[in-house]
Amino acid sequence: RHRTSKATADLIGACPTDAATAALCLLALLLGSPCTAATMSTVAHPARVIFMHGLGDTPSGWADTLRSTFSARVPHVSWALPAAPKAPVTCNGGMVMNSWMDLHEIPVEPGAHDDEAGIGRSVSTVHRAIDEAVASGIPAERIVVAGFSQGAAMAFISTLRYPKKLGGCVILSGWPPLINKEPIALSANAKTEFFIAHGLSDNVVTAECAQLTGEGLSAAGVPARMRLYPGMAHSSCDKEMQDLGEFLAEVLA
Repeated sequence: RHRTSKATADLIGACPTDAATAALCLLALLLGSPCTAATMSTVAHPARVIFMHGLGDTPSGWADTLRSTFSARVPHVSWALPAAPKAPVTCNGGMVMNSWMDLHEIPVEPGAHDDEAGIGRSVSTVHRAIDEAVASGIPAERIVVAGFSQGAAMAFISTLRYPKKLGGCVILSGWPPLINKEPIALSANAKTEFFIAHGLSDNVVTAECAQLTGEGLSAAGVPARMRLYPGMAHSSCDKEMQDLGEFLAEVLA
């Protein structure tokens, strides 16, 4: 339900909230530029969610869902959607596709192999997206790092390794890479709110991965809330999106 045939969207802008901002957007459209967060610097108390897609997907796979679901609920939030690099993936017979890291097996279960080199490179990509948001004038504490599946795994590790406190982290149907090696309690985001959501019928990334994520964060004193959805497979559902909207409205109020 999160796929779309439209072109890749790297940045989904926050909705205009005042006349001046609306005028800015109209001017941008007349000039042939998209009305994105970059053209809407007058939005009061802007915030951003940086959202990573899953294995083999592109940013456009989630763009319409994020826009239609959250534009009214959190109109001050813009969405940046980085694209994973193309790389061969072991579990898919070495096929080259968009991938944040190599995966050896599907389903992903607790104890799965971690491609530390690939993870490290992709963490740098996510951190650049955060730094760009900060440079545009959005405070780090008003930035949430999020993702689905493999992108959620990147959100987990990228948040813990970022040197400044962020607004939150969202892990949708993901897993916690390097959880037994990462010094979670020493992270600048050891007190950052984490939102963990997973379907109990997921046979691509097992629900035990969500349990491992929650237990690992809680053991380190990290505030984490978990939502499990009966009958949901490796996908999303309306209730999950509703819960996510409540989380974002709270941490990015």
